[in-house]
Amino acid sequence: MDLFLSTDAWKEISSDYSLTMGEVPPEGIKALALSELLDEEHCRAYVQWFMGHIGSPNSSVASSMLAKRVAYLLAAPVLSAMTYCNKGIRVGPEHCYLFHLKAPPAPTAFPFMTLSSVQVTTPEAQNRETWRAGVVQQLFADCLTPIMKNLAAVGSVSMATLWENVTVRIAPVYSDDEELDEEVRQRIREDFFFIAMDASGEQFGTRKNPITAFTEKDNNCGIMGRSKRRTCCLYYQMAPEYCLKCSKV
Repeated sequence: MDLFLSTDAWKEISSDYSLTMGEVPPEGIKALALSELLDEEHCRAYVQWFMGHIGSPNSSVASSMLAKRVAYLLAAPVLSAMTYCNKGIRVGPEHCYLFHLKAPPAPTAFPFMTLSSVQVTTPEAQNRETWRAGVVQQLFADCLTPIMKNLAAVGSVSMATLWENVTVRIAPVYSDDEELDEEVRQRIREDFFFIAMDASGEQFGTRKNPITAFTEKDNNCGIMGRSKRRTCCLYYQMAPEYCLKCSKV
């Protein structure tokens, strides 16, 4: 195991996003590798199960909620490690396991994630931009985007909705914090600008950058997630409230 995975920095990141390392806990009631969602029929079967498990009224809501949850469990911690620690967490979908715990005592019916195998990378001196592009491409084009396409298909939900779900999960990673040292704050600004504006569609496995449309300039002419969503994540259909950035309120 790479030494970075035993550091306090990674432990804090993984704890913040309910991400663990190793085997699926034996008390789990259901588990599957993300790679299973690359098969449309396996994806459809899991979405149908997930729909009943979380009390979703239809597969559109279930697919939307699942895309948002996977972005929280995987994209947010991988990008946090990239920006705050200069470490690339390279993991294939066959090594990412979603699992559900019985609720209660589990705090949520939504899945958690464990990583069974990880390769950690570090940028070479004077070559961070190329390394960063590779981290983003492996995370999205090689792992998450194919799964999102299947979720869109089996749930009859738009890719725009799913990409905005991703954006609302990763934008908080790039919130400025005056208590951080200036080097880290600079990486925060530069990395989110790359992800949201400069990265090509190739890095995401799409025709064009899918994050750009869901960001806006902040007061310092930097980039931030939109204060109001353009699309609706459909959360209101399964809960007595709207999400904080809902386009409907």
